[in-house]
Amino acid sequence: MKVALVSRRPPLARSRVARAVGLALFCSVRLANAQQPAAQATSAPAAAPAPGPRSSGKPLPQPADYNASSSSRNAGNYLWPLVDVIGINLGLWAVPYVSGSPFVKVTPSVWEEHFRRGPQWDDGEFEVNQLGHPYQGSMYFSAARVHGLSFWEAAPYTLAGSWMWEYFMETEQPSTSDFLTTTIGGTFLGESLYRLSNAIRNDSASGSTRVLREIAAFAVNPVSGLDRVITGKAWAAGPAGITVPLSMNLRLGVDGLGQPQGTGWGTTFRTRIRFDYGDPYAKSRVTTPFEVFHLALQLSASDTIIGQGLDGIGVLLGRRYSAGPSQSSLLAWVMSFQYFTNGTAQLLTRESAGIYQLGELGTGLGWFARWRLGAGFSVHSELDVLAVPSGAVTSPYAKYEANRSYNYGLGGALKLEVSLRQERLGRLYARANSHLYTVVNGAQGTDSVGDVELGAYANLSHGHGLGFNAIHYSRRSLYDNYPNVYDSFWSCAAHYELEF
Repeated sequence: MKVALVSRRPPLARSRVARAVGLALFCSVRLANAQQPAAQATSAPAAAPAPGPRSSGKPLPQPADYNASSSSRNAGNYLWPLVDVIGINLGLWAVPYVSGSPFVKVTPSVWEEHFRRGPQWDDGEFEVNQLGHPYQGSMYFSAARVHGLSFWEAAPYTLAGSWMWEYFMETEQPSTSDFLTTTIGGTFLGESLYRLSNAIRNDSASGSTRVLREIAAFAVNPVSGLDRVITGKAWAAGPAGITVPLSMNLRLGVDGLGQPQGTGWGTTFRTRIRFDYGDPYAKSRVTTPFEVFHLALQLSASDTIIGQGLDGIGVLLGRRYSAGPSQSSLLAWVMSFQYFTNGTAQLLTRESAGIYQLGELGTGLGWFARWRLGAGFSVHSELDVLAVPSGAVTSPYAKYEANRSYNYGLGGALKLEVSLRQERLGRLYARANSHLYTVVNGAQGTDSVGDVELGAYANLSHGHGLGFNAIHYSRRSLYDNYPNVYDSFWSCAAHYELEF
């Protein structure tokens, strides 16, 4: 039965969230890496303690772990995050309220109805539910981390913030999907952005360098940045942070090469930034969540379309294994986040033209491995086998069943990356992703989507180089009450590439 479309509330987050975060991340990590050698020299074991400021003769304090939780706790460590969560929600609620949006005109009778009926699957826009809500959850998570709580202690605050928003801050019925994406996605993005912002900061710096670092870190994690301004930490002198391995890969170029007119794709300009944080082989065990993670952001645009992507894998716990001095591997429990629009679908609508859009939250086993082959050659790989409690894929039929452009599903995913690298010349690489969901809300059936990428990067000078890749996208959706959907195509890209 066809359901009439209804008007929706103005979305809390749009594509500009991804663009702003991406630009801030690139500029911020570039700034952070600029002084890494100095940080390494400070922490070298053979170096004598450096004299203190103004030739006081006092040694500088040892580098601090900005990501560590407080060693001692009191009630304030747990209560102040709740105050911040309430403040975040009131701030997000006040903006649409002042503008006259009806979806925030809540009353006690609305709250009573929310508790009486309970959560349901909502019909929110894809971008809002799969990107906006996780980013909102990351703010709740950061509010707990800045008050000295650990990863596991901070995670429940994302659920608390989501619960308050869903039941008390809007007129729409609480949403099952929003609880999942805000809590799980918010935890992933919250810890990733918290650690990246801390990698930028340097409390021992001063002058314009200190100001630029604080501004850049604020852009990456506004909650942490605002806390530092309020408490005075943004300008207080302190120890430098410990040096964390952090690398970045940037691509700028043209995608969709060779696509004929009428495919819905065409030529687009694409940028992609990937950050690799931590060394998976540095320790025998990884016991602190997100000591190792990677996070990638991509944007594509033409005169008619905009595509976005934000995905990553974070290690929760892991153990290192080795088969000799040239081989190392890490077997880990990982957490995954993926948000992807391939540029063919119109944003903030219920239309789903194009091959697919994907939102995924998962957890499972990850295997990282490295083989050193000699002469500067090495092979690197990662395999992730994931259970997916929340997956979303666009469907041409979902609007008839759920008044939105996508299905919600439950299932699993496989992700594989392999690369052959030469430290001076560049690398060859391959990547494959496969996702299979059973639809739990939407057009009933199964959605299977995936992509395979083959590429090469030639290092021309000091990390600057040229790259080429080809990606094959595929879809196979089998529906109980609608015609099945099969689709696939290749897209090729050429780009400038920078690694550091």
